[in-house]
Formats: sequence, C-alpha cells, structure tokens
Amino acid sequence: MVNLQAQDQSSHEIGFISGSASFTTDYGERNNFQSNVGGNVGMGMGVIYYLNFTDYRYRWNQRTNYWAEHFRVRAELSYMSSKLDHFGQWADDLSTDGGVLLRAHHGKTYLVNLGAQLEFHWVDIVDFGSRRIPDLKWSPYVSAGAFVDFYNPSIYSDLGDWRDPGVLYPKWDPNNFPDAARITPGITMSATLGIGTRRKLGYYSDLLIESRWQYFFSNYVDGLNARQAPENKYNDWLLWIHVGYIYYLN
Repeated sequence: MVNLQAQDQSSHEIGFISGSASFTTDYGERNNFQSNVGGNVGMGMGVIYYLNFTDYRYRWNQRTNYWAEHFRVRAELSYMSSKLDHFGQWADDLSTDGGVLLRAHHGKTYLVNLGAQLEFHWVDIVDFGSRRIPDLKWSPYVSAGAFVDFYNPSIYSDLGDWRDPGVLYPKWDPNNFPDAARITPGITMSATLGIGTRRKLGYYSDLLIESRWQYFFSNYVDGLNARQAPENKYNDWLLWIHVGYIYYLN
C-alpha cells in the first residue's frame, strides 16, 4: 500500500496580522501628503494561512524544486476601517463656501477582505524554515494577489443631513447627481502588490513585516463617486503596513 502521508511534501502555517491602513479615496486632494498618506488612516487586522509546496524541515534526500522552495500561497481574512476627511488647499480655505462644505464633510468605511496572494521568497524556504543555517534570520519577499471585498461606507456633515440640497460639495450633492454619493454596502474585487520580510523568532515561529498596496475595482468604497467630474480619474485604493506572528503547524 502506498503511504500517501509520506509522499505529501507540503507544510502549513497560521498567523495573525495587524497594522495601519492609509486610504486614498475621493476624500482629500490628489498629490496632497495628508490626503494620501498621513490623514485618512485606520486600523486593520486579520488571520492568515500559508500553504508551502515543500516541507520546511530539511531532509537531504527530499529536496524538491525551485518553485516549491521559493513560492508559497497565503490565504487571508482581514477587516479594516477608517474615518475619512478632506485635506488640501480647497478644504483649508474657509473663506469660500466650497472650503466650508469640504471641511464639514466626513465619512467612514468598513472593509472585509477575503482572498489570497502568491509570495516569492529570495531565501530558500527549506533553508530558512529548517534553521539548517543558524545565521539565516531574514526572508524577504514580494507578493501579488486578488481579493473579494465587502465594503460599507457612511457619510455625514456638520451642516446637517448630507442628503439635503447644498450640504455636500456640489459635485457630490445627490440632488444634482443622484449617484455621486451613496452609502449602499457592496461587494467588489481588488488586486494587491506587496513587499515584506520574515524574521525568525524560534524553531516554529516567525515575525512578519509587510507593506501592501490594494487597488479596488470600485470607486464606491468610500461612498463617493463623482463620475461627471474630470478630476475623478481613479478608483479607491489603500496602503496597509502591518506586522504579524506566524506559527508552523507541521
């Protein structure tokens, strides 16, 4: 009888991640640092699972191939949320009606992401995981992935009900453009690109540090989408910088 367990060269890991997510949406001004990096920042957390195509424990007579020893798949379920405000020269100019409307306009969005990413590690996964080389402590990698995302935005204004005429900035006023602002929950997809590294903690555990860009295939993640405005060129996206803990299951 064939021993199927002996032939299985895969290995598995689980972990959790947490960090800061910087949202770049219709809130704020393009190319403004506070809008794109420092202003609309929220928190994110998630659970992750890794499938390795090789057994990380070193066996001299069971080495596989380059693909198996440098690539792994990560599945992820994560949650993010952020408050959203307007920044930039137009929102700072309170001497104009537009500046007052922008400064009074606020929002929030919630995200649940489910998907996977493929990681390429420069360091051999077996050499790193087995601790065959004691001085090998770091394992940098790049990643690309795809996610299904559930989003739930909200909108409010210090000036009153955002649905009333003249409360929102004209290009998002629902009385002029019915689809420019809405708080309907929805589902979209996104693509991710990331760069990160692992740091060996113990025989069965690693520290994870990663920066990941996530581009959504919808422009309603924040609840705003002024299609008629020429400056409305891109969908929503975010940058998530997070750390995590990984435990080797087998």
